[in-house]
Amino acid sequence: MKPQMQSLQAYVPELPQEMVMAKYGLTNLRRFSANENVFGPSPKVAEAMKQVESSDLNYYPDGNATALRTAVAELHQIDPAKLVFGAGLDEIIQLLTRVLLGDGKNLVTIAPTFSEYELHATIEGATTKKIAVLPDGHINFTGVLDAIDADTNLIVITNPNNPTGVFEELETMTRFIEKVPVDVPVFVDEAYIEFVVSESASVMSLSKTFPNLIVGRTLSKAYGLANIRIGYAVMSDPILTAMQAVRLPYNLSTQQLAGATAAIADQAYLENYVTSIQIERQRWLDWLVDNDFEFYQSSTNFIFVKVGQAKRVGEYLLSQGFQVNDRLNDEWIRFSIGLPADNEMLREQLSRSLLV
Repeated sequence: MKPQMQSLQAYVPELPQEMVMAKYGLTNLRRFSANENVFGPSPKVAEAMKQVESSDLNYYPDGNATALRTAVAELHQIDPAKLVFGAGLDEIIQLLTRVLLGDGKNLVTIAPTFSEYELHATIEGATTKKIAVLPDGHINFTGVLDAIDADTNLIVITNPNNPTGVFEELETMTRFIEKVPVDVPVFVDEAYIEFVVSESASVMSLSKTFPNLIVGRTLSKAYGLANIRIGYAVMSDPILTAMQAVRLPYNLSTQQLAGATAAIADQAYLENYVTSIQIERQRWLDWLVDNDFEFYQSSTNFIFVKVGQAKRVGEYLLSQGFQVNDRLNDEWIRFSIGLPADNEMLREQLSRSLLV
């Protein structure tokens, strides 16, 4: 066994909904814990998946993801050959660290942020340098640049960040990428970029200018396909060729590909859903201000809020049928933005939780 494996802990998923409901005697459980799309995906997704013939199940799927590749390339106006697809953005992160990191190398990222980056760096024998975000949640880009050394083989920036939800403008990101040495890859995880209120939020177009830039996306969040597991990234050689070499040849099933392609094609549905989230998000932010909560200014479909004793508040909310994420920080909880009526009920229970 590799030495670094001995200290790793397995990911502990949430209990199945049925078990949670039985434990607390609930008749209904509203999940606000995993930044999921509670509205559900476009109806066209299910239609497309149903059209997959059972006679196709004994044959391997399209290893090139041709139809999905074409749809994504058209959406972003990029070269389809520069796309790599994975079973969720998690697989893209795993492959990136496998290709770029190893013993003696390091990854530079921010804190707090998505934990998968450090996990996979550790698996590959690399270390992780974490630069704390500023008090308002924005990235300390000077600190990130200062942390780069001769052994830095990957920089990871989540924008908007998770769990803070804070977004960095395109101009700020561009200035940062310009200052990174061209031989140091920069991975920008844009899992939540669709929720940003901005006409030019993404750095996707910059991938044509900066060969060391890698931009990742997922269909798990705004597109509502968390169960289907589809992620992708745009990148350039030599990383592109290496990623395709280590990627499993048939990592996405025909059903996954059909559903994802249908979701990408239905941009009108996506836009309607995102607009709904933006409206509900503003209601949440206004309410948090009015009730003197400390929180980060979110540009996503979730909000990170200070509640004092996160476990106590999380347990109370769960007993009332609301599942939030209370495992990220001792004093803060993160919750998704749900349906309007559910949001209103969660606000009421959140107020009560502080009085218990």
